[in-house]
Amino acid sequence: MNENNNNKYEVIARYIKDVSFEIPTPEAFVDAAKNLGTYITKIDFKSNPYKGNLVELNCKLIIEAPENIKNKIRSEIVMAIVFKIIDTKLTPDEIKKIVLVTIPSENFDFIKSVVTDLFQKSGFKNFNFNKEINFEALYNQQKTN
Repeated sequence: MNENNNNKYEVIARYIKDVSFEIPTPEAFVDAAKNLGTYITKIDFKSNPYKGNLVELNCKLIIEAPENIKNKIRSEIVMAIVFKIIDTKLTPDEIKKIVLVTIPSENFDFIKSVVTDLFQKSGFKNFNFNKEINFEALYNQQKTN
């Protein structure tokens, strides 16, 4: 892997940490296949520091049906990105921005391709996870709140 950003950090690994598909009935599968475009995507991040300047960033994507859909499926996918902070002189704010903006931005295409593959291999052949997320805007919004 060995990706780095100006020697500030190095990505060690990216992997699927947890997957949950809840398809309670065949009717739910058929309805979801017709209505996946209306499903809502939520994203959540959690970082865990480890010894040796290692950090695990868990990116949780929750894909759920809007209230008006009767037969619903639910999907939750957690992708882990493990990286090492190389520049020990980074401030806490710089590290926070790397965790919440830089790492997710640089790895989101990988996450989207994994989500697309999982849905397609689960029978949703026409599914393409093509959501765009502006991590910088989310970070700035969080800072102002």
